[in-house]
Amino acid sequence: MNAVATIALAVLTAANPREPTTDEFKPCVEKGLKWLAAQQHADGSWASRNDRYPTTTTTLAGLALLAEGSTPQSGTYAHQLRKAVAWIDKNATESGLLATSTGETGRNVQGHAHALLFLACAHETDDDPECRKQIGKLLSRAVAFAEDSQGNRGGWGLVSSRERANGDDSFTTLLMLQGLFAARKAGIAVPPKLTDAATNYLVKATNAAGGVFPRAIDANFPGAGTGQVQLTSGSAATLLMHDGLRPDALRRWVANLKPNIGLRLTRVNSASAFTNLQIARAAFALGENGHARLDPNALVTDLVRWSSYRAVAYGALKTEQSADGSWPDTLNGPAHSTAIALIILQLENDYVPAFAR
Repeated sequence: MNAVATIALAVLTAANPREPTTDEFKPCVEKGLKWLAAQQHADGSWASRNDRYPTTTTTLAGLALLAEGSTPQSGTYAHQLRKAVAWIDKNATESGLLATSTGETGRNVQGHAHALLFLACAHETDDDPECRKQIGKLLSRAVAFAEDSQGNRGGWGLVSSRERANGDDSFTTLLMLQGLFAARKAGIAVPPKLTDAATNYLVKATNAAGGVFPRAIDANFPGAGTGQVQLTSGSAATLLMHDGLRPDALRRWVANLKPNIGLRLTRVNSASAFTNLQIARAAFALGENGHARLDPNALVTDLVRWSSYRAVAYGALKTEQSADGSWPDTLNGPAHSTAIALIILQLENDYVPAFAR
């Protein structure tokens, strides 16, 4: 059983778990960060197994290093962060697309969304005026690309809507929305109509039970079930990081977090790790009382609380860490899951603006 499966089982069965202290996991985090930094390629990128998805993996690794407290200008991993930003800059196109043309074939919009999130956080933490100016230009072009590639239903797909009409999906849409919210938080102009349309797309992808489906039209099918955990938790995490439009669907997404954690038990790969990241982000954003404020009618036993989640999740991640400091991954390789595990373990550092409460 891997780390995310262990977390899922523990969250469902643990009674009054002991909340660990931050110091308890410091050696675990430091070892993981050292391993991750050593995996960076000479050109500044990281990649998954068989050199796939370098943009996605680079940005996840960058977020893990930012979560440690380093910035592109200072800290233990400043050098690695500068190289990562420079690599994204080098591969960005005039259209504003941030994903590299190699390794992201067939899903470059998802890579773009991940890079948008990372660059926005790097921009907000960078204290060098010239570097901030350059990253700001990249972000402005990236937002323009997002606007140009948005589908007529308000969502995004694996590739631009100009390349494939009606190819939108909920997963790419929530990723792009996370990046756009982070860019807006960093001071980049993001048209409200862009994010409102995307939010409405996720609402339309939600069925009566509060589950989010792969596409907006899917939720209308009768007897469609409870949606996908990754999409429901990701949608909740996305809207919880935003102070603006909060539709009633958010309450239903959050209500689905706790009972649906167990559905990840059969998914032993990067997809389950990413699902766990979304649940962790949502739980952290809610804190101890956020769920009760969002849904005053929720039963106490149904409330999602960060302390309860953390008490079992952190222990499971520590247990499943490999001797070299990495976390195993049967799909995309250890760099991908190691970055995700480190982001989760460092949420309380509060150094990544987009993840802050």
